[in-house]
Amino acid sequence: MVVYFLIRGGLPVRPEEALDRANQVIRLEERLGIFVEPRWQGLILDNVTLMKIANWIYVWGHLPVLAGGAIWIYVRNRARYRVYRNGLLISAFVALFGYGLFPVAPPRLLPEWGFVDTVARLARESYDMQPEVFVNHYAAVPSLHFGWALLIGIALFDVDRRILVRVFAVVMVTAMFFAIVLTANHFIFDMLVGSLIVLVAIAVAFALERERLPLLRPVRQQT
Repeated sequence: MVVYFLIRGGLPVRPEEALDRANQVIRLEERLGIFVEPRWQGLILDNVTLMKIANWIYVWGHLPVLAGGAIWIYVRNRARYRVYRNGLLISAFVALFGYGLFPVAPPRLLPEWGFVDTVARLARESYDMQPEVFVNHYAAVPSLHFGWALLIGIALFDVDRRILVRVFAVVMVTAMFFAIVLTANHFIFDMLVGSLIVLVAIAVAFALERERLPLLRPVRQQT
């Protein structure tokens, strides 16, 4: 994970290209009828409490939940932990290519569309506590902030049948989706791309695990 963040933070910065591509994302969402982010964010901009809740979920629902979820999955089912860990690493590898080749600015850097950086407005220390070498302001697509929340949610649902754990998984993923939009850190498109990459990465990880442990493969009936 440290290597991932170091590489992401060290990628070349191309602001004009990233901003232009973000506007292309907006035009795509308009054609698809899903450009709702400014309207959704506008609903909370006059309510400091709601902005603080969205900020809190966005900041503390990412790495702490990722780490805590990984420990929980490791304790519950070590074989499954290995699969989801590999899925996370595969998705990180793919995402780095996307960040390097196709930088995209997040909505919060497009104030002309009405977006407001709520984290900067109310919780600037959340940015300040990030080591500068880890920061890349133009790594919006894919959104692994959401993609990895989805991965942890799927993994928890898979390894633990207890209703409270599964409810937490669903609520956590749903809350992160809305928090990301309401804080203007990603477009819905970004999260869709992140989700697709994570789902494919999980599928690849399961396929690799079956190759590693051939005894897990279904036994064909001999005729």
